[in-house]
Amino acid sequence: MAIIPPTLSRGALHLALLDLIDITKTYETNHILDKVTFSLHEFERVAIIGKNGGGKSTLMKIIHGSLLADDGRRIVQKNIKIGMLDQTPLFKPNMSVKEAIEEQLSELKTALLRYESILKLLEHEHSQTLLEEQSLLATYLEMHDAWSLDEKVQQVMQEFDLKQFEHTDVHMLSGGEQRRVTLAGLILQKPDILLLDEPTNHLDVYMVEFLEKMILKSRFTLLFISHDRYFIDHLATRTIEIDEGSLRSFEGGYEN
Repeated sequence: MAIIPPTLSRGALHLALLDLIDITKTYETNHILDKVTFSLHEFERVAIIGKNGGGKSTLMKIIHGSLLADDGRRIVQKNIKIGMLDQTPLFKPNMSVKEAIEEQLSELKTALLRYESILKLLEHEHSQTLLEEQSLLATYLEMHDAWSLDEKVQQVMQEFDLKQFEHTDVHMLSGGEQRRVTLAGLILQKPDILLLDEPTNHLDVYMVEFLEKMILKSRFTLLFISHDRYFIDHLATRTIEIDEGSLRSFEGGYEN
């Protein structure tokens, strides 16, 4: 069966990948989100700020699709893949750190293996169908920077100080180390929309610099919650503030 990368069906650049329209979410009598409308466009990097308990994580989970709104519409473009770094990662039993990272890359590894198998087939036969599939796969792998995945896994483990735990059961790690494992897989996976909840927690200054470089180099469409003003100012193309259930948006990082 031909592998047709879902990302290739999107069409023009800078389109709205996701829209929320009049989203409402209430916990008991507390209106966390009140008729919130929001759009996320391709290649945007949007920071979410606001008071603790003000609805930042609720908004992110609704965008992710893991939490349903009480009212309103969530519209996601066809075949868009959303990846989220949550506060409490979950892993399969008996999985090493390296395996936990690689499991997040299964679709890319499948595409890469199929691409390599097509190259071998084309050495013995000329097939227009295979050539077209090869072209699609090459574009998909290029968009996700998926060449030399094994080398990239080693690099990200090194940069996030996980190399020493490469063959250790991931469940033996601390909560912060487990979040770094999930973050490592997510940035290599390169989903169409990347959602990060306090990504600089448990990262030292060198890890934060590496994360910034990876995000900018790979041109992520990014939505992130952070209290790290330096990180926001360096990455955000737009910032939204949640205040008493409503959104206020302004360009760039923190408003001067």
